Amino acid sequence: MMRFNIGICAIMFALLVQAGCGPPPTPTVTGHMAYSMNATLDDKPLPALVGIKAESCDDGYGGFTLTFTATADMEPQAIDDEIRLGLEISIEDISKIIVGKPVDVANNLDIRFLASPTSFIDPEVLKPLNVASGTITITTLQANEISGSASLTFSDPNDVNAVIKDSLAYEVTFSNLAVIHYGPES
Repeated sequence: MMRFNIGICAIMFALLVQAGCGPPPTPTVTGHMAYSMNATLDDKPLPALVGIKAESCDDGYGGFTLTFTATADMEPQAIDDEIRLGLEISIEDISKIIVGKPVDVANNLDIRFLASPTSFIDPEVLKPLNVASGTITITTLQANEISGSASLTFSDPNDVNAVIKDSLAYEVTFSNLAVIHYGPES
């Protein structure tokens, strides 16, 4: 019976990780939570992004995942001209990040990225990008909140994503973002 329960817990955890952080609990932080996201596609700034959302998860084993989503409305009158943007930053071991110091992300095996730009037309055939250059800075890390910024550029030399011709750059900031805990500490 114990193996069955552990197996179910492992499956549930895997599903939660795949679905993102999940619904945020009522934050227990005292600071004002704020976040922003801007994007540049092929060296051209996208229009103001709408529906920006940000989440932060702690897996209970030192790993953190930051997820950002937004929509760029390329032509307000046409629904098929929307570009949906997703960015996931996974830090394998947060203890390897020095608070307040920018970390170069190129070839950093402790940090993984996933940029998922999709368009209205066939979003399933647009593959995500997972190689980035730039920096991430964690400015505050507490038990229930995280603050920082990231400046990341993804390129698509193998032409796997039809939305991007050359590059996709993200600028994100997050302040007092509530941390959702999974794993042994939850």
